[in-house]
Amino acid sequence: MLTAVIALAAAGCGGTAQSRSARQPPALPKTTLTACTVNGLVAECGNVWVPQDWADPAGPAMPLEVVVLPATGTTHRADPLFYLTGLGGQAAGDGNSVDNGMSWAAQAFRQLNRTMDLVFVEQRGTRGSGLETCSGLASWPASPAATSAAVRRCLTSVTRDPRHDTTPEAVLDLDQVRKALGYDKINIYGASYGVTLGLAYLQRFSSHVRTAVLDSGSLLNVPLEQQEAVHAQQAFDQVATRCAATPACARSYHPAADLAAILGRLTTHPARVVVPGLQTVTVTATDFLELVQDYLTEVQTAVLLPADLHAFALGQWSQVLARRGWILAGFSSSDITALQSITIGCGDTWNAMNPATISQQGPSAFIPMEIAIAQKQNALCAAWPHDPGVSGTVRSTVPAVFLNGENDPTDPPANVAGATATMPNALLVPVPDSGHWTLNLSPHPACLLANATAFIQAGRPASPAAWEACTRALAALPMSFPTS
Repeated sequence: MLTAVIALAAAGCGGTAQSRSARQPPALPKTTLTACTVNGLVAECGNVWVPQDWADPAGPAMPLEVVVLPATGTTHRADPLFYLTGLGGQAAGDGNSVDNGMSWAAQAFRQLNRTMDLVFVEQRGTRGSGLETCSGLASWPASPAATSAAVRRCLTSVTRDPRHDTTPEAVLDLDQVRKALGYDKINIYGASYGVTLGLAYLQRFSSHVRTAVLDSGSLLNVPLEQQEAVHAQQAFDQVATRCAATPACARSYHPAADLAAILGRLTTHPARVVVPGLQTVTVTATDFLELVQDYLTEVQTAVLLPADLHAFALGQWSQVLARRGWILAGFSSSDITALQSITIGCGDTWNAMNPATISQQGPSAFIPMEIAIAQKQNALCAAWPHDPGVSGTVRSTVPAVFLNGENDPTDPPANVAGATATMPNALLVPVPDSGHWTLNLSPHPACLLANATAFIQAGRPASPAAWEACTRALAALPMSFPTS
């Protein structure tokens, strides 16, 4: 799961006109939202204060940035929609650029926003809500002694203990926001890690949830990272199969053969690649597999893979990098790590990785990459102080819809297959020809958005008929490979 935050509240929160106050526990400052403009959107911004450690609610407190897009209509306001997004934070933007977060949600859920407030909360440990970072952890050696030394150096450089930046603490924060803003029940839309946060909230505060749309996530007790080698291979095989069935693609490209040839060379002779705007970097087989997985995450980039793999196999690294600027992020030399992501990754069950189990999984070119990641992660987590994360089963009768792309290399439909056993009012919707984050990155999300909107408005268990009609229409649309 790529991706921690509910949503990033942008710079620009502020103003003078008080618009909403709500009761808070006596030990915490009162919440007041004031008029602001975020990414060109008229909003209300402010801070909700929470304990740094919920086990010590009378101890030091910290602010969480909150942005609300108030309902635009004049009719009675319905229960709000809380937007929960992926690990790392993508929602409200930074005031200088519009990203795939708050601006996307405002557009996608504009019909809901007529009667519902849209609520965005910057999760603890992210920008504006106690972000802590340090260097020296992105490329640490895997030996226990070296890892422990890197962790000690990191923790002596920060001002707030990151051990409490867990998903369970974020759940308590989220409920504090709900109460501080005066809401009884909320609707949830979660994407990627936002599904984890949404499920964890349902696990503890189900009585305060009206509906939940859970997009591109996995159940809390599914070790999705441990299974990723198999699921990435399945997504790659789907691209290769569709290429073979498309005459123009099949005449020019053979993705499986090209991938095998590239990995064979990189395993013994890592490539030295000049990255535009960056220094020359060394690309290993593990690095390249991570890049291939990045391609597979979205259908729009997965269809580029046959041609680009062939170019890589021919040694045309610089030419591909010149065409695909987005790839450059994968070769960034930045060694700055957000500490909240480590705490969550070391605590939550979904991120547990056993190298021995990974090595025994079905044939997959991605197994060496996942073993290397698991070894480093386990060494880091053994040295990293963290409170317990989330795990276990969610038992809830809240109406819910799970959306999972059939080509998602991280959170495919199999990862939520057991949901209805304990969530009887949940509907599972496998989305054809889609990767991660179906409502935003599916090639044709219109019917998905329309159905999600209707479901949230109705507040009842979803009827399968409309969703089945939508997915049948999507299945009839072929994967379109570029012609050149």
